[in-house]
Amino acid sequence: MFRFKYIIAIMLCLLLVGCSTGSPKDKPVNSGKSSSINVVTSITPLADIITNIGGDKVQVSALIKPGNDPHDYEPTPEDAKKLSAAAVFFANGVGEEPYLTKLVKNAGAPNTKIVTLSDGLEIIGKGSTDSDYAQSGNPHLWLDVKNVQAYAKKIRDTLSLAAPEDSAYFSANADKYLGELEQLDKDITAKIQSIPPADRRMIVFHDAWPYFTKRYGLQNLKPVVKHSDSEPSAKEYAELITYIKEQKVKAVFAEAGFNPKLVKQLAQDTGVAFVNNLYDDTVAENGPATTYIKMMEVNADTIVKALK
Repeated sequence: MFRFKYIIAIMLCLLLVGCSTGSPKDKPVNSGKSSSINVVTSITPLADIITNIGGDKVQVSALIKPGNDPHDYEPTPEDAKKLSAAAVFFANGVGEEPYLTKLVKNAGAPNTKIVTLSDGLEIIGKGSTDSDYAQSGNPHLWLDVKNVQAYAKKIRDTLSLAAPEDSAYFSANADKYLGELEQLDKDITAKIQSIPPADRRMIVFHDAWPYFTKRYGLQNLKPVVKHSDSEPSAKEYAELITYIKEQKVKAVFAEAGFNPKLVKQLAQDTGVAFVNNLYDDTVAENGPATTYIKMMEVNADTIVKALK
């Protein structure tokens, strides 16, 4: 009798264990955290977009830290080391990463997949002689939320190829984020439409805003500087003052990551409002603009407050 009871006890124990753990085929595909995909990108807005798709299954590193000017960036040996360990480098393209070919060579990273997010999208400004972007076109496509929706889909597809076992997870994250981007696009459109049509005109520090102004119905008058690494001549500066007064511009906008001194002086010399900061090449390290969506919300609110 004792032996019979002992056998019954063992069988019950095994049954309970089996019920609590379940068979492998009954478990959700993404029930546990899989090995992270190591991803590198150039700027923080892109890093945040990638993080929203990759979630906890992707480790994302931006070469250029929050608040820094990407035009001044020079790769370091540490950056080459990051790239050599990455499965994917997400580049914006259109001249945003002029250092990339050299960095890839120095990193010795033959297995790192380079994905250019802007491929296949409409490029503004190619051939222009008024900015840095005459040869490649203007790289700031992410300031149009519709372009970022295309970026998100490309990121989803790339990560799914890198980790097929997690493709459902990436797709679910992408669907959620695409919905948030759709709402963001509608919100920005509504906010900008609240500005009187005659006042929807912008003077910004550098030529980063043609995608934003085209999408949301603003007039991108001209940048304060034609080239981000040089100031206007005395003649150009005097002409800019005259132009701002003639156009009855309400405000001039400085941008995060760039020295605001010149824009502030221009505001004083023209008697218009000085606005600091708009976010384009970087998210904020802290405060209200620490993600791509938040920075775009801040941009829209800042522009409306200055021009309405």
